Amino acid sequence: MKSDREAIQELTAIYAGAIDRKDYAAIPGCFALNSAVIYAGYSEELIGHAAIVDHMRLALDPLDVTQHMFANFVIDIDGDTATMACDILAQHVRDGETYMAGGKYDVRLARIDQT
Repeated sequence: MKSDREAIQELTAIYAGAIDRKDYAAIPGCFALNSAVIYAGYSEELIGHAAIVDHMRLALDPLDVTQHMFANFVIDIDGDTATMACDILAQHVRDGETYMAGGKYDVRLARIDQT
């Protein structure tokens, strides 16, 4: 059985894989139904699955390929809630040009009943 910490890191890896594959059907599974997301410098507050996926389509569709990598996890778990801070490094390729972007994620998580 995975620890909560392992489950949080795995969820982050699933999210990275979904965006790198442009798997827009898988992205919502990484977020609670009414999640609020801000991609600082890239979006206003996005609320809910449709807004998050629409933003991802707009950002990713022009790109040929991407690779998102997360590291340096700091996870604080308190019962059914947690916070996670981590670094992100992403490569984006468009028309043969490679662009690098880096940043930090600050995430609040909650265990939800998925039944």
